[in-house]
Amino acid sequence: MARSLDTTFTSEKNAQTSRPVYIYTVHSFDGTKNLCLTNYDSDIVYNGITYSAFPINHDNIGENNTGEIPSVRVSISNVSRLIQAYLETYELRRKKVTIRMIWANQLADTDAYTDDIYYIDSYTADQNNVVFTLKSKFDLMGLELPGRKFSRNNCSWVFKGAECKYAGSESSCVKTLTRCRELSNTVNYGGVPGVPSKRIFGSW
Repeated sequence: MARSLDTTFTSEKNAQTSRPVYIYTVHSFDGTKNLCLTNYDSDIVYNGITYSAFPINHDNIGENNTGEIPSVRVSISNVSRLIQAYLETYELRRKKVTIRMIWANQLADTDAYTDDIYYIDSYTADQNNVVFTLKSKFDLMGLELPGRKFSRNNCSWVFKGAECKYAGSESSCVKTLTRCRELSNTVNYGGVPGVPSKRIFGSW
């Protein structure tokens, strides 16, 4: 289906000096909050939301010869380990991702944009980058995704949940093996210490 573009977006698209900016939203990445990033060289506020500047880019978005939108890869710097920390703490597969293109000189016009909506299918991580493969919602329907992530340094269980089984007086847990030892609950630790460091694996 052809995109409907507002007049401001169209005029800015055709202007030689206009600078397109991409903003990325991972919806409810932790169950409640959105992760909002931009490829701009500084943080920006758009529609009342702050998008944090971050080294991030994605493949060109287009349609194939059958009119279908192919999968898109989004690459995010992992040097700070921030994104990997999210991977080890939250289940991001199937999370909705919106890639919105706006214009640096039209941030006040919240109608001047185009959106592309995807869902996280898979990801890989190394010391330098985390690369997400995004697909359309229809591509993910009926797809059997990894049932569980295996991480060396992070427990995947819900604290005090059925798998964790901790029944003590503590009210919080940072989900590390060290903390599990402090709580004398290592027999139920949800991480896998044998997994090589700086890697994340998924079970199928």
